[in-house]
Amino acid sequence: MHNYIVKNFTKSLAVFSFIIIFLASPAFSEETNNATELINEAEQYLLKGEYKKSIIIYDNILEIFPADSKIYEMKGIALSNIRLQSTLGSQEIENPSGTYDILYTNKLSTIEFYKALEINPTSVIALNGLGIGFGNFGEYDEAKKYFARALEIEPDNFVTKNYLVHLEKTIKKYPTKSTEKSSYLLNLEKNEIPYWIKTNAGWWASDKISDADFIAGIQYLIKNEIIMLDSKTIEKNSSNIIPAWIKNNAKWWSAGIISDENFLNGIKYLVISGIINVDVQENSEIIKKELERTAWNFERYLEKIKRDVKNENRYIEYPNPSDGVIIKYWKEPHKWNLGGYLNRSQDFFESAKMYLVDDVYVVEYKIFVNDQPHGLPLDHTGTLQNSFKFWEDSEFTHNNDGKKVIIKFVVTNSKADASAWVTWVVRDLGEDVLGHANIGRGVVEVALGDYGCDGSFQLFTVDTVQTIMTHELGHSLGLRHSDNPDNIMYPIIEEVNYSYCLLN
Repeated sequence: MHNYIVKNFTKSLAVFSFIIIFLASPAFSEETNNATELINEAEQYLLKGEYKKSIIIYDNILEIFPADSKIYEMKGIALSNIRLQSTLGSQEIENPSGTYDILYTNKLSTIEFYKALEINPTSVIALNGLGIGFGNFGEYDEAKKYFARALEIEPDNFVTKNYLVHLEKTIKKYPTKSTEKSSYLLNLEKNEIPYWIKTNAGWWASDKISDADFIAGIQYLIKNEIIMLDSKTIEKNSSNIIPAWIKNNAKWWSAGIISDENFLNGIKYLVISGIINVDVQENSEIIKKELERTAWNFERYLEKIKRDVKNENRYIEYPNPSDGVIIKYWKEPHKWNLGGYLNRSQDFFESAKMYLVDDVYVVEYKIFVNDQPHGLPLDHTGTLQNSFKFWEDSEFTHNNDGKKVIIKFVVTNSKADASAWVTWVVRDLGEDVLGHANIGRGVVEVALGDYGCDGSFQLFTVDTVQTIMTHELGHSLGLRHSDNPDNIMYPIIEEVNYSYCLLN
């Protein structure tokens, strides 16, 4: 029996930059190093399914860097995964009884994605996370808006496309009335620039907040590349006093008299010319306070949705089909798994037939194909034909007489007549193992997904499953592993992709 394993399977989380770095201070460098260690530690807990432990660490990081969107994204993913708590992995299970309040944990994760988006309006992870969150509330129209925005930013993002396709199907089946949104949140959505920055400008112009608080907003715009700067062109002003006339511009901008573009261009000129000094570190405390304020209003909206869900007795079909696959497995695992036959002798399975046609050997394999689970959103049965074709188009040479050999697959409904039994599974096949197959004839098992992306079970893409299936079918033909990395029979797959994982 041969296994197909994965190399460098886990998506490593990047070490994120938290500030605009013009200069580096030893103290801040130490904080950044500590944060990097914490991020790595949180990642390990996340991938083991120990989500609560990862969340504690993410909260500790946010105490140091409360304006970092990446940490909010990761915390949102961890909170979202708590809702699942699948029992099919080898990871520690925090709550196997499944007593979590689904709506409550979904609310918490959605808020974190919202905070991430407030900090970074172009975050595809945050947009997809919000799409999932609203989908989990049955707010399908709202979910669709976020997925659509994500595709505008990354048109080729197949994860977003998969979510959107599934959501469109759900909308057709379960049309729902959307919960009314407050005018405050509607106004927030109209602005590409975070609403709090324009508010700050108005308060500063009226002397309600300090120069430092106003500068915090400017630094935020630079950090998130809403204002694009080349640090080499920046001059330094000997004075830390902001000219009074700039307040008029801020007042007019806040009132809508000056456009965003004109104001930002003006600020860019002032920073480059040194009229406004940009320090190394942003005042993240003011950003934290504004985030809390906007998040509070957003939470009120989510609470209103929760009430509507309960009052309407709203049926919800969750937008991540990976969850549904797990549920189907729980109900009828015997239909999917043929692993009990892996250790049967080859004599248990029919031999392939070989005959000559025009001086060419044809080796005919009868294949029994196990049905994929009903309602699975990805067509693996269809792509199996591509795996068959790969080997049918390959040329082999007979060892004895050197004649050409071709492969032919014939699908049969009879297990007794088959040389190989093909099935897709979601059970744990072993650490980093994606498939099993007997050499020559027997059972072919291919994993539909695993836990390597974010600690929860996630389905692979169709292309990934097809690659694994083609490899395992090669074993069923009698082929062993190759030491050529470019050969389909190489025992390690360099990269896999997930259909619905935010971190893909």
